[in-house]
Amino acid sequence: MRLSERSPWWVVAGVFLVLMVSSGFGFYNLSVYMNALADERSFAVGELSGAIAVMFVVSGVSGMVVARLMERVDVRWVMVAGSAIAGTSLATVGAAQEIWHVWLLYALFGIGNSGISLIPGTTLVTRWFPGANRSVALSVASTGLSTGGIVLTPACASVIHHLGIEAAMPWFGAFQFVVIVPIALWLVRSWPDEARASAPPPVSEPIRSALGSRFFLATTAAYVLILGTQVGAVAHLFNHVQRMTDHVVASLAVSVMAGVSIVGRLLGGVVVTTFPILAFTLLNVAGQSLGMAAIAYADSEVTALAGAAVFGLTVGNLLMLQPLIVVQAFGVGRYPRLYAVAHAATTLGVAGGPLAMGLLHDAFDYRVAFLAAALTSGVAFFVFVAAGRLPSADVGDDMGR
Repeated sequence: MRLSERSPWWVVAGVFLVLMVSSGFGFYNLSVYMNALADERSFAVGELSGAIAVMFVVSGVSGMVVARLMERVDVRWVMVAGSAIAGTSLATVGAAQEIWHVWLLYALFGIGNSGISLIPGTTLVTRWFPGANRSVALSVASTGLSTGGIVLTPACASVIHHLGIEAAMPWFGAFQFVVIVPIALWLVRSWPDEARASAPPPVSEPIRSALGSRFFLATTAAYVLILGTQVGAVAHLFNHVQRMTDHVVASLAVSVMAGVSIVGRLLGGVVVTTFPILAFTLLNVAGQSLGMAAIAYADSEVTALAGAAVFGLTVGNLLMLQPLIVVQAFGVGRYPRLYAVAHAATTLGVAGGPLAMGLLHDAFDYRVAFLAAALTSGVAFFVFVAAGRLPSADVGDDMGR
């Protein structure tokens, strides 16, 4: 029996592993690369931060190209190409001698990473799970993102510490390619066999109509604020807690946040099988705002860890809920391109959130920065409410026909 004729959970396993590797060597390792490049090449942290912002923006834009490609090309080959580009840029960034080399290689990494991250990963899950189990499958698959940070980032930091960044990076690039390509070729299938022949053709007018809808515009705007403040808080949590206590408690706070985010995401995937998804999203937005406010006012080890736990409970859920909302509102056929546009928009928040909180810290302190993030999340709550009721996706489109 062929693999594609077995359980769709094989596809979930493949997506989990691809996201684990792409996020481990990408998102979660960015600060590790930045510190090493600053130390070994004497690049300014501000210049390296600009390269990271460029990577996010390029990744968002190229994600829209990836979404169009997946309408015409098997997702496996998109992942293979993305892994090759991302792996090559990773392998060579350690040899960069000028800051413009880093910017160029980070831009290339953004292009490659868009082919092995959330857009192809969530598209696969939405195609293979048309029923109530979709949220559970997506929660399991997207947990690979957090797992990559927990498993790969400490290992990569240790390797760079012992070998130096120039010697370490070729191993990282090669490892990413060697791991992802077999997974993509063996475990990933674009469509279930029974749906492949009736996969929806490229669409144009329905896409334009959905893009201009109040629901899409408002939920996307809300997510720019939600993910911008979320990533900003994650980026500054360690420094904030360390200044209150010490590096041990700060490390524990980050671990608590990451661990609780995994638990919260897995529980959330089950909850939304029976609980209204928009109401659950609003509960998580409110929880994120509350957690950030708690972190802002934390003045001890206990209160800092409690705030990190409340915040972490919402982190995984909010990332998982965005693709679920898009596919439930507009259907599987239109999902890749619509989610790619939403994802491109939210990269503006992801790129700007850490910078904004850093500037607020420099001008005031971390309490003001985290309170501003909490307030911005509160604004996102009302923007999300303004989106209105969940549209009903066309049944035929949702089933991939």
